[in-house]
Amino acid sequence: MEQWECSDGVDFLRNVGVRPGDALVDFGCRVGHYSIPAARLVGHAGQVYAIDKDRKSLNRLATKAQELGLTNVHIIEGCERPAIDVPRCSVDVVLLYDVLHYFDASRRKKLLHEAFRVLVPKGLLSVYPKHTLEDSPAKEFKDLSVSGLRQEIQFCHFRFIGRCESRMSHDDDLIEGYVLNFRKHSGRELTKSTVLLETSGCSC
Repeated sequence: MEQWECSDGVDFLRNVGVRPGDALVDFGCRVGHYSIPAARLVGHAGQVYAIDKDRKSLNRLATKAQELGLTNVHIIEGCERPAIDVPRCSVDVVLLYDVLHYFDASRRKKLLHEAFRVLVPKGLLSVYPKHTLEDSPAKEFKDLSVSGLRQEIQFCHFRFIGRCESRMSHDDDLIEGYVLNFRKHSGRELTKSTVLLETSGCSC
């Protein structure tokens, strides 16, 4: 994991679309296996907001960031409720990695609305869809497919832009996996998508 946080994770996030200077939210960050490489990648001009409900994990992350001299990591205790406690339109990237399966459909919808709220126009939403029907189904994803999850996200005014496959962090190990990437609709795009979603019966 040290090599992942130092270099491989940086390369992974760069391929996902994270850039130097970005402000990024890592929701459900645990001990920071994505927050740390994100902080390295965005650099001093960027910010990482690391959100989790577990204080011990956050303390480990805070200690690690301090030891590495990463002053751009901001710890936020939360995550049990579907809220992202940063200002509207203030971040470039939101990571929802291996966390959505803890939320039922209603709370997932609220969390996606929160991601939409905090992202800048055309901001990046990256989702690690672990524990769906196709991959060790668990908790609220035990009956949900990847395509069903993708549809949920698109219904909340995000445009799917691609899938990024790679070796990646899961818990405290590295496995082969992939993330789904989306862009926030804005302006005319949002108006058009709203019309389409309304005709399809979505109340998002």
